[in-house]
Amino acid sequence: APVPPDPLYVFEGVEVFGLRKLPRDEVLKLIGMPAPGTRFNLEQGEFTPYLLESKPRLLAAHPLQFCRYSMVTYPPTHTFRVTVDLVEPGDERRMRFDPPPTGTVEDPEGLIAAWGAYQQTYWKLRREGAVPEKSVGGCQALTCYGGFNHPQLAPLEGPFIDGVPRNTAALVRVLREDRDDSKRMTAAILLSYVRSREELVRHLVPAVRDPFEGVRNEALRLLGTAQEAQPKVLIPLESVLEALAFPLSSDRNKAAWALVRIVETEGAARRARILEQSGDVLLEMAGMQQAIDREPARKVLTVLAGRDLGEDVGPWREWVARTRKAPTVH
Repeated sequence: APVPPDPLYVFEGVEVFGLRKLPRDEVLKLIGMPAPGTRFNLEQGEFTPYLLESKPRLLAAHPLQFCRYSMVTYPPTHTFRVTVDLVEPGDERRMRFDPPPTGTVEDPEGLIAAWGAYQQTYWKLRREGAVPEKSVGGCQALTCYGGFNHPQLAPLEGPFIDGVPRNTAALVRVLREDRDDSKRMTAAILLSYVRSREELVRHLVPAVRDPFEGVRNEALRLLGTAQEAQPKVLIPLESVLEALAFPLSSDRNKAAWALVRIVETEGAARRARILEQSGDVLLEMAGMQQAIDREPARKVLTVLAGRDLGEDVGPWREWVARTRKAPTVH
């Protein structure tokens, strides 16, 4: 019989991203979290009270422009970490998003509703242990969101394979114009069934500035996937570097992976530009314990440097400072 996932996870710690002037030690003290190594049943919400108590305490002490607590779980090791993303007063340039759309766009051929039904079935099977916690493959889209490798899921993909190419323009309208955040996010996901990477990139780039983080997350994820293993750069560096500075971990880690794909394609061709605009963010990410931040940042820096300077962020910081000062060779 299928075995449901183990709900017990080990807390590994909390980190703060986006500090500019506030003292880190003081902020961490205000955040206050249980000792690393403490176990929590996440399904029963045992960790939730810590989150609910922490944020008001932090905001009462400091009037931040933005504050978001993100909890990232790592199923293979049954561990989790918390990142507190902040935007201090004066740093609002990191939040240049488009205004929220105000329209209502019809769901083309019921594709968005069909995706919702698929997701309900998929997560029911996940909770029952009938599909693995980390599914890879099993779909005909550019990237899979759980896949269809189960008898109850397999019949559900057909409408997307045929319907998305037929309704691409209508889905792009949903992505651009619909006021419903969830509909826009689903439209972005469904566009992964578009058959041309170049077309997909063209549709998704404007969504990088969407006011809803779920849309930005999916757009950046797909842009990185579209760029992977391609002989030329398909995605605009400008949009990726801008997103790297956005407030949320979900923004910057997807942007960082997209940047990984760019530098894997072109090497260090635009190193000076990347380091000038985003070197500080990459260094901050590279120094984090949170793997979703650290790993892509270090991959980018390694390609740009032409060598791996190791786990300690100190040598990377020195290299970035030295490289920024070096004259550009034309």
